[in-house]
Amino acid sequence: MNVSAELVGEVDLDGIVLVVANDAARSSFTVSSLGGVMAVDANVRPLGRWKRVAPGRGSHATAPSRGLALLSGRDAVVLVGPAGDVVWSYPHRRWADYEAGCTWFDRTGQPYAVVPGDSSDRCVVVRFDIESGRPLAGVPIRADEPAGISPIHHRDGWVGLSEGEGQDAARAWWVRSTGQRDGVDGLEVLDAGWDDWVLCDVDRSGSKIITVPHGCPGPLVVRSFPDLQAVRAVESPDDEHGWDHTACFAGEMIVSRLYGTHDRIVAVDPAGTVHDLHLGGDDLIPAAADSWLTVTRTSIRRYKLT
Repeated sequence: MNVSAELVGEVDLDGIVLVVANDAARSSFTVSSLGGVMAVDANVRPLGRWKRVAPGRGSHATAPSRGLALLSGRDAVVLVGPAGDVVWSYPHRRWADYEAGCTWFDRTGQPYAVVPGDSSDRCVVVRFDIESGRPLAGVPIRADEPAGISPIHHRDGWVGLSEGEGQDAARAWWVRSTGQRDGVDGLEVLDAGWDDWVLCDVDRSGSKIITVPHGCPGPLVVRSFPDLQAVRAVESPDDEHGWDHTACFAGEMIVSRLYGTHDRIVAVDPAGTVHDLHLGGDDLIPAAADSWLTVTRTSIRRYKLT
């Protein structure tokens, strides 16, 4: 089997820090860079910019069709409009050095964030009123010292939160709104219950996820969702390489990165054979229609398998 990667979109920027999908279809992405916050479409073409915004370390979200950016700042969640004007701000306890939260819009367009809790071993998932910034619902999660949290959108309204604590732990939760019950907004939380797996991707059907080991050698594992049972394990092809913390579904294939003697992006076919794709890039981000993005400090490129 001859497997290769085809370039289908690219953009060059300066000082790229983080790229995050805005929805389950990966129809747009939020790009955090030294120049501010930017939204790009599925083919990484620009949709909007918020140049006056100083984004900070957190994972941010945008709603390009409405001209909105939702920022996870050091001491506040901030919603900004098209010109970078502040619509509202929600102050919270300051993140410690090297800690950060995240924000996202759910599939109905409502804003959410993970913010510090009252104690150092807890964070809180908060849903806000989009007009006023008033908290409508909140639920604690056991995130001790999050170095970063990445949202991964699921077709059924869940948002997976992949949280890393440096070398100490890697955890995951799924969150979604339960709507109003007796006039009170609620949130439903599914705790993965693990400390040493990184949540990487969910497939288009919503029935499977990918996890990779954190801090130790081990297989890449495909799990069923929502019961999180292992349905497939893919071992590293040799003792000199291990699975990096990024992977995605690409049709029947899995695309991931191997680190070790020679870092490389590879595709794994259904038989378990590993195919070198001869690609560079610092990060690998799941994208639309079984494609993926490679990200460096100065470029974003979209690829698909051929």
